[in-house]
Amino acid sequence: MFDHGMKFKNNHSSTLLMIVGAFLIFQQTDRAQAQITTRSDNIGKLLNQWQTEGTAAGLGALMYENRDGGHSMLDVKVYPQLQLLNPTVEEKASKHDIGPASLVRQFPVFGNCSMAAPADKGGSLPRMYLLAQSGFDFLNNQYLHNNLYFYPEHQDYDSGYNGQPGWGDLYPANSPYMVISQGSSFTDQPFLQAFLATTAAFTPETQALLIKSHALAPTLQSIFRKSNRMVKSDEDYLNGKAHPPVFDGAQIDEEKMVLLAHGMTRATLPPVVILNILKEDSMTADKHFFEASNIKDEKLGTSLGAIARVFRGTTQQRHYTLSAKKSADFMQRPLTIKWVLLQGDPNLVKIEPSNDGMESNITVSWHPEIRADTGITSHRVDIGVFANNGTGWSAPGLFSIYMLPNEARFYDAEGRLEEIYYEAGTPDLGLPANTDLRWLTLGRRLSSQAPSLAIQLFKQKLTEDSMERLIALADDLAHDQDTWRTLSRAPDKKPLADEVLLKIQGQLQSRLTMPLKGSPKTLAQSVADAFSALADNTDLYLVHHDALMELAANSAKISASADLARGRKRLLDLKIYTENADHKSALTHDAAMLTAGERYQLRQFHFTLLSQVLFPEFLERSTNPAFVDVRLTTPKVWRDLYRYDNAGKCSGWSRYTNGRTYEFDIEGHLLPDGQGGRSVEVSYVVDAASGRLIFLPK
Repeated sequence: MFDHGMKFKNNHSSTLLMIVGAFLIFQQTDRAQAQITTRSDNIGKLLNQWQTEGTAAGLGALMYENRDGGHSMLDVKVYPQLQLLNPTVEEKASKHDIGPASLVRQFPVFGNCSMAAPADKGGSLPRMYLLAQSGFDFLNNQYLHNNLYFYPEHQDYDSGYNGQPGWGDLYPANSPYMVISQGSSFTDQPFLQAFLATTAAFTPETQALLIKSHALAPTLQSIFRKSNRMVKSDEDYLNGKAHPPVFDGAQIDEEKMVLLAHGMTRATLPPVVILNILKEDSMTADKHFFEASNIKDEKLGTSLGAIARVFRGTTQQRHYTLSAKKSADFMQRPLTIKWVLLQGDPNLVKIEPSNDGMESNITVSWHPEIRADTGITSHRVDIGVFANNGTGWSAPGLFSIYMLPNEARFYDAEGRLEEIYYEAGTPDLGLPANTDLRWLTLGRRLSSQAPSLAIQLFKQKLTEDSMERLIALADDLAHDQDTWRTLSRAPDKKPLADEVLLKIQGQLQSRLTMPLKGSPKTLAQSVADAFSALADNTDLYLVHHDALMELAANSAKISASADLARGRKRLLDLKIYTENADHKSALTHDAAMLTAGERYQLRQFHFTLLSQVLFPEFLERSTNPAFVDVRLTTPKVWRDLYRYDNAGKCSGWSRYTNGRTYEFDIEGHLLPDGQGGRSVEVSYVVDAASGRLIFLPK
């Protein structure tokens, strides 16, 4: 199901089309007499009333396909006109009726598949499509052939890092081609039903025109995104919050969608954005980036509605020229094109449209992690392209640039690359949710008369106001917490226990998110700042080595000692720590001389100290490298430090890996005898034993 080389295909069999067409004509004549829906809510009443009046097209022209074996099956009885697309005997025998759609139907069809693998084992079905050009081609063909499918994100778009508790945004691209629902099984159903109702609400003339013009899916996407509850104006629509890769079912305004569709005529239909990429920077494999031989460039997918790139090359900026000149309108009116940064740092993205707006030069600098409008961590820049025909805005065309999460990059003030570390950790401290009772435990620890080393260090970084508030929070909720504990011990008191717990959690949420005196920061943010400042102490481990080793041996996290040893070894291998005669660690050079990359490595190590050794009961953080889909990049265990001559020109880099140092020239050739010596070309291959990328002399 997650085969990266899966073949997607269009069905151009004339015999099959003749059979299906004849069947549909027969069925549509019969089904058109039935009511649109048996729904008794206001949506159902509107649709059936409009049908009686002859102003709603209904669903006679549409088919429905379920691809999860009936797991999340639409109740087609609710829509008597809707025809179920049953798999053929051959499709069932080969299991081609299960999993992501792989066939573009030559008739209007909506489908769903509520299936997925764990995030680190392949992930959701939409992610699979967005990993290769073949997936983009297939989705584009579906989109422009009136095929629209609905899938849940499962674990691919949730708060957290590395599964603590979620994985963040794992989509390498954003697209208008599918509808991806927030959550797992059955979360696709509300979207499917809303799109069915909206399609049924078009007038017969409008629906027929959309189907004939292959514009049903783009028009529905425009209606859906304009109608979401958080969109109140054009300004809201031309904004990232209206176009996330994943949608929350609570934001659906089905009645607004249905009313908007019913009022549409040929003159008020939105245009359709068509994108082309005219120019882009070129990066050279083995010189500007390092991957297995199957990855030749930064291209992920190029299609008419979505274009995606992976930021692989070492230079800080990428330059692209995109065109929307081929965008189309039903009335052939002149179009106004709007280019909008939907997600990303405005200081790191420059969008320069041409005078007529039909083209745009786009410059994107490398981004560290991004906080999306949804609050979820992402590593993707999204640029939306919208067309307006004077009556309304189109669905977006989307241009995405994905930064690999396992790369930590450091550029100087002039934009010159200083360092790339290819096994970056997560930037997460691992703070509990604002409703977690562990905050009360922390407050009680702060009031202890005999504070531990952890609390002593923490108090040095925490503001007085924050400390007083945490202690007061624990004291004020102590009685309720005792009551909850007592009730929780009695099975018959569970409803009462749950009620008390909700009260405690509400108080926690309220007081942790309350701004501090004279500051816009909340109590929770102040605590995060204190932990962050503690992690920035360059000598945290070195000064407290003996005590930390003892704490690790007795930590509530059974892997603490091993985690500590692994982190220390990494710093030794990367030449940030050195080891003296009695096996004690020390900085390789004076703290004042540490580079940004070296401070980053120390900070990551100190994150491990905090979560595994000093505050193991409070902080919950993954110590593994930041997760990235192996279909996008092969893991690497090295640190590249770039060097420059007196004129500021890059002359190559030094690579630290597994405790050894290798020198490379600017062309990416190995210098086995050191700088100034002979150069040897290298090849990059995947090591079968470790699954990591290694380099070998040719």
